Amino acid sequence: MTRQIQIVFFLLATLLFSFSSCKNDVVGAGSSVLESEDSIIVRADTFSLTSSLVRGGAVTATPDSFMLGELDSKYGHLHADLLTQLACPVGFKYPADAELDSVCLFLYYRYAYGDANAPLAINVYAMDRGTFVYNEPLRSDTAISTYCSLDDSTRMLDHPVVVTSSRYTDSTAYGDGYIPTITLRLNKKWAQKLFAADDYSSQEVFNRMFGGIYITTEFGGATLLSIMDLNVGIYYHFTYERAGVESVVEKGMKGLYASREVRQLNRYIWQESDLQALEMNADTNFIISPAHIYTQLSFPMASMKEAITRSVGTRRAYVNRAHLSLPVLNHYSGTASQRTRDDWAQPAQNMLLIRKSDLDLFFNDVIDLSDSIAMYATLQSVTDTLDITTYSYEFDISTLLTEQLRKDRYETLEMLLVPVTVTTSTTTSSATVIDIDYNQSLTATEIYSAQHPEHKLELEVVYSGF
Repeated sequence: MTRQIQIVFFLLATLLFSFSSCKNDVVGAGSSVLESEDSIIVRADTFSLTSSLVRGGAVTATPDSFMLGELDSKYGHLHADLLTQLACPVGFKYPADAELDSVCLFLYYRYAYGDANAPLAINVYAMDRGTFVYNEPLRSDTAISTYCSLDDSTRMLDHPVVVTSSRYTDSTAYGDGYIPTITLRLNKKWAQKLFAADDYSSQEVFNRMFGGIYITTEFGGATLLSIMDLNVGIYYHFTYERAGVESVVEKGMKGLYASREVRQLNRYIWQESDLQALEMNADTNFIISPAHIYTQLSFPMASMKEAITRSVGTRRAYVNRAHLSLPVLNHYSGTASQRTRDDWAQPAQNMLLIRKSDLDLFFNDVIDLSDSIAMYATLQSVTDTLDITTYSYEFDISTLLTEQLRKDRYETLEMLLVPVTVTTSTTTSSATVIDIDYNQSLTATEIYSAQHPEHKLELEVVYSGF
């Protein structure tokens, strides 16, 4: 018995069970007056989809972490740098006779992608041409020249600092353990300027004195750092008189943080290099972030409508089940730093399936998440009796198809697979989705394409006519 026939039998059995629960005379009376064309029809069909790559371009997104560095891979070359303001410590005042000791920039990262022993040269510049407006949209391909001249006078380090992700300059207590930390000591000129920018009356005033910093890398194509946090520490000392003791020297430190109170921008420069060659392999499609390369799935709504109408006639059609299963082909064990350069990214944990025409409206918060517009799936794993684990995304698009089939025009439905981060609020009984945003971390997901000779991209649809 085929899977489709099993599904149909299951639905018919469910309907018959519901009817049998009624009184016998009612069932008999009802069936005696129903004409054949008024009966309930349940059918199942399989429809073939088509697929292709779509390059989404730059997006507007608010990062909750940062990527820094460069990385070559079979998917292309990614360069990531960042710009950030620093939060004003409103109301803070230095002691009257405070003297500067040093100023350091700290970069905290949990892990790195690529070669852990590959060198990376980090440099820091001041944002001298302006600063961010708090509520302005910032795109991931913003031109650096808008905010930084990159003149020698804006260099905040004496020279680029060369590091490797496996040999960081420090480690810092964070939560239950220690995380790798890169410490960058600012040069004397910019240390003095930051120390002198001591009007902490408001964020706006502080931004006018110091617009922010630009952090980039000057060489190294094999490492990307996943930076979870950064801040600037201003170290100083001061003296005071204590009873019975002459002058006492005390040390102090004031932190300036890249918090959510200020704006940050993670810039991405993506060069496809080898991706076009991979695209020639019609057996596989890719979804890559933060490169914003998506896979488009096209649903043949005209032929679906024709087949369903042929089966149900003039009855009102409902899609009872439309299950789309997308097996994931790449999944690697081990930590990010243990993977080879071609295995630098795992599949996205959450994948959004959204109507192509609604992509910008959804991510600009014009429309909300709805089963008739978009749905997301979490990466699932199944381990068989041979201890082989397979991964997939599973979507139910029955509501979406029901709405689409009732339209007057039946054009091809174009849907995009987009990697996302999902924020939820969990209660004792359920989890509520608070926000869905573009995934800004490094992910690469490979799935079968519609052209694969053995693994067809097909959609099983169970529908009924009343």
